[in-house]
Amino acid sequence: MYDFTGKVCLVTGGTSGIGLRVSERLIDAGAQLIVLGRDASKGQEVAQRLGERCLFVPCDVADAAQVEDVFQTIDRRYGLLDCAFNNAGVTARHAEVVESCAQDWDRVMAINISGTYNCMKQELRLMQAQGRHGAIVNTSSSAGVLPLAGQVAYSVSKQAINTMTQVASIENARFADGGCIRVNAVAPGPILGGMNTQERLLASPRNTQRKIDVTSMKRFGRADEVANAVLWLLSEQSSYVTGHILSVDGGYASGKF
Repeated sequence: MYDFTGKVCLVTGGTSGIGLRVSERLIDAGAQLIVLGRDASKGQEVAQRLGERCLFVPCDVADAAQVEDVFQTIDRRYGLLDCAFNNAGVTARHAEVVESCAQDWDRVMAINISGTYNCMKQELRLMQAQGRHGAIVNTSSSAGVLPLAGQVAYSVSKQAINTMTQVASIENARFADGGCIRVNAVAPGPILGGMNTQERLLASPRNTQRKIDVTSMKRFGRADEVANAVLWLLSEQSSYVTGHILSVDGGYASGKF
């Protein structure tokens, strides 16, 4: 359905869950792929499985210096970047504000907000330098569209990503030479895999049911359902879409649960 032949694409947090599925779909669509992740062994396994068009680079996106080094490598090797999916992110334990942990807050902000910022800054620089064309998708969350009790750090971080996405989209929507870098976000609801592994879901039945109950469709989503939205936003089929936060959440944001 989508053709990314010859396109150089980047996925952060691309070794599991939604990020892995998007990585697989981009390879299937012909892309030259760079996957970033903190787990080097898992990343090498993914790169080996996806084949010679996939390059894994270990990187902690919260570390601005590491991110800058990675993009220097990308520039030397490929000389350009067409598409980027900033998916790396973490959550914190479920707790009300008065019981929340400052260390959890700092970790979530460092990876979700600073990590997305660090990567998007370098992506925009490279895309602007190559001729002011490209597409970026950030991973937000349904909790960033409609805040979720017990998830203050996660909700705040994802709302920040929404605003960051829209600011960047305005700044890069139209250049004097006619170029455009489109910047959008997806806001998934509860999705199987990633943060919702079978082991975690079985270990906490009450929390699992709570996640199902906040959706109108009363089910978990699948990584492929989010990947469909990501590939559309990265492709030319969404050429008139920028600054949009696309909910893929089984009806969570409708509030009818």
